[in-house]
Amino acid sequence: MFRLTDRQAAGLANMEAFLGLRRPRTDFNDQEAFRSYWKLVSDRCDRTARARAAETPATRAAQRARAQERVTAYYQDPEHLSAYARRYNERYRPSVQKLRQQLMAKAGNEALCDLVMQGLADRLDDHARAADLADLMQRQGRTAQAIRTKLRQRQFPTEVIACCLRDLTADTGSVLAVDAVTRKVHQLQRRGLSQRAMRSRLMGQASDAPVVQAAMLQALGGSGDAQALSRAHAKLSRKHTGRELTQRLVAKGFRYGEVVALLAELRAAAD
Repeated sequence: MFRLTDRQAAGLANMEAFLGLRRPRTDFNDQEAFRSYWKLVSDRCDRTARARAAETPATRAAQRARAQERVTAYYQDPEHLSAYARRYNERYRPSVQKLRQQLMAKAGNEALCDLVMQGLADRLDDHARAADLADLMQRQGRTAQAIRTKLRQRQFPTEVIACCLRDLTADTGSVLAVDAVTRKVHQLQRRGLSQRAMRSRLMGQASDAPVVQAAMLQALGGSGDAQALSRAHAKLSRKHTGRELTQRLVAKGFRYGEVVALLAELRAAAD
């Protein structure tokens, strides 16, 4: 078995990557087999490089158009389009509108898309899917606006989105859950943010205030920002000084007056 040097292996790997080969070779019976393969790959790289250098925006557009035509022709077969629809549906759990949009992008045939959608009708439920996604985002501590935006992006109907948010806010008026927000408070605490900055990040609307307050009390107790400011200063002062340090601390959400007071106190202690 012929063993490649590090330079040979690296050079061959670079050429294979340039060509986009899915199964690059690493084993060769002898040196002659290696040289033969090297020449084959090298010649292909040269031809590919010349072809790419000769490309113009018009030729690239024509290539893309031909590729799209091949895709469209493939998905004119109902079995091919149905198989794609099932895979996409199982993997992404899209809304009905989003799934149909994907099928139209593949086949461009409304009648065929409608036929495939009818075959999947018993597997599609916008209300259940939107509720599952909204519930997941609630457990992540996302705000009502974030949930609404995500559901809109997934193209769920407006009335479905409204129903999901009504269900999530039925008990407290807020979509936030204390346990989820508490985890986010700990994350923000590790990033050195002030409590004021945390509230700003966590609250989406006025009705979220009681939940955010409860979560912060659970995570931080009744302590103020003094310790958090001291920790942030200790960390940032390793790289920043003077005005830049002050700006960095204020950017963490600490009040300017508190920052100035701490810096003055530290200077006085150093003197």
